[in-house]
Amino acid sequence: MVHGWLGDENAMWAFEKALPLNAFVISMRAPVEAEGGYGWMLPGNEERSFEQGLASLREFVSRLPREYPVNADRVALMGFSQGAAMSCALALSDPHMASAVVALAGFLPDAARQWIASGRLAGKRVFIAHGIDDTAVPVEDAIRARDALALCGAGVTYREYPVGHKLSAQGMRDLKTWLADFAA
Repeated sequence: MVHGWLGDENAMWAFEKALPLNAFVISMRAPVEAEGGYGWMLPGNEERSFEQGLASLREFVSRLPREYPVNADRVALMGFSQGAAMSCALALSDPHMASAVVALAGFLPDAARQWIASGRLAGKRVFIAHGIDDTAVPVEDAIRARDALALCGAGVTYREYPVGHKLSAQGMRDLKTWLADFAA
């Protein structure tokens, strides 16, 4: 689980109830300290901090099979907001690191667009959920992420909900169904 801006490794607990019972949940703290929390990229310094955040996430995910009882072929990255952006970026930069991505209220960082290529994510699954009233990350950003990931060959499930920068109750049910199907 990959938290958003100003969160930490404990911020994603609300989404755990959507996970299958046999899921092994691991979360890390983003490397950039800011305003009493943590982030993956600093606004205004996104290019440099993006590389730092992505490298940190890449290194963490690469260690999972060595340090935990995790099947490297069944890793699903689940991120919220900036965490969703970094999850999508990691999948694009290193497709072998995850078999699925869940992007909740997220976007695709501009710096990750360099890896968009037809077929790059063939066989990968993506679930995107976004609020149509989201003012933190406009729904158009989610649509652009959906289109880019689909262009790369990912099997994308895209859902919009009448909420702001959060996941609705229906979104949580849809996520739970999608994750159960992924885990099957």
